[in-house]
Amino acid sequence: SKNKTSKNNKMVEEGRGSNEAREPAEGVLELQIGLDSLDLQMQRLQIGSGKCRHGLILPFHAASECEEFVATFKTEFSAVQGTISDCFQASIFATRKSHAEVWKDAAKMEWIVSAFVANATQLLLSGNIADVAAAGVRTSFASFFEQWIALKLYHNQYAIDWQLIHDLFYADEQTLRGYLIERCTSCPCLGVDLSWKQYCHQ
Repeated sequence: SKNKTSKNNKMVEEGRGSNEAREPAEGVLELQIGLDSLDLQMQRLQIGSGKCRHGLILPFHAASECEEFVATFKTEFSAVQGTISDCFQASIFATRKSHAEVWKDAAKMEWIVSAFVANATQLLLSGNIADVAAAGVRTSFASFFEQWIALKLYHNQYAIDWQLIHDLFYADEQTLRGYLIERCTSCPCLGVDLSWKQYCHQ
């Protein structure tokens, strides 16, 4: 029926549909290494005009408000003991409650995407194995918000691709590097690698 179809579409949007990949709580918690350092990482990106900001949009008039949004999203995500979907749902609910207007503002959402892309890039450049895992978390966040913008604000995407978000969450360094390069064309730090797509949706 029409009502049932509408309900199913909403479930896919919010992360509870059939295209979602679920994992046990342990897997989620293990790969949250470094989440607590996000605020510090973002501060470092803004220090020194001579350093590459890895695509972070600066200056930005609402950066402070967006940083608060990011901090709330990250805190809620880390606090949940459940599947990746459970973590995202809690973070979405919390930020809709505390920063409802940010969700409706394309410029602010695009800044948030740029912040996660920049942070993931910086983590990859460290060469540390634990940082690669943390970069996967950040990249999955960037992908989620990028798709949200397309779905809800620009209306050029039908549903959130949760399989892609899942793949990026657990991705290896080569996959993350290729994905980030496509979204940070002004940043020369990661080189050139367009092969990431072959590693996702397998």
